[in-house]
Amino acid sequence: MSTPQDDIRDLYEELRMGASLAVRFHSALAAHAGINITDVTCLGALDKNGPMTPGELAEHTGLSRGGAITAVVDRLERAGFVRRRRDERDRRKVIVELIRDGAYSRLTETFDSLGRAYTDVIGDHTKEERDLLLEFNRRVNTRLQERISELQERA
Repeated sequence: MSTPQDDIRDLYEELRMGASLAVRFHSALAAHAGINITDVTCLGALDKNGPMTPGELAEHTGLSRGGAITAVVDRLERAGFVRRRRDERDRRKVIVELIRDGAYSRLTETFDSLGRAYTDVIGDHTKEERDLLLEFNRRVNTRLQERISELQERA
């Protein structure tokens, strides 16, 4: 019979494995698309948040403003994932926007298959279990964001 400490350890190890597998999945997805994992992270930020300036994109992904984000946007533009355009309200600003057809739609087909697999597993649970899982994941994600912020402040 397992103890509460055993249960906590086992759950923690599964969370660590899940995080590792998520990184490996994104890396494999990036390689499949001919880009790198940082590029996939930026595409995800653009998909979730919509068009933004390179500086805003850097902020959403934890990249440095300037050279690092410019290199990412250059690669994504060459590969047909994004385009740059002038901000209609402030012509001095450049906006990076996702091109949803073409290269990105092929990438999302692969990613969507994982989403369907996740929703199948989630759908196997009762409403009460889903509520608990949602609350648990929100708390874990909040703690993870706090640790990321702490590390970034020290860098």
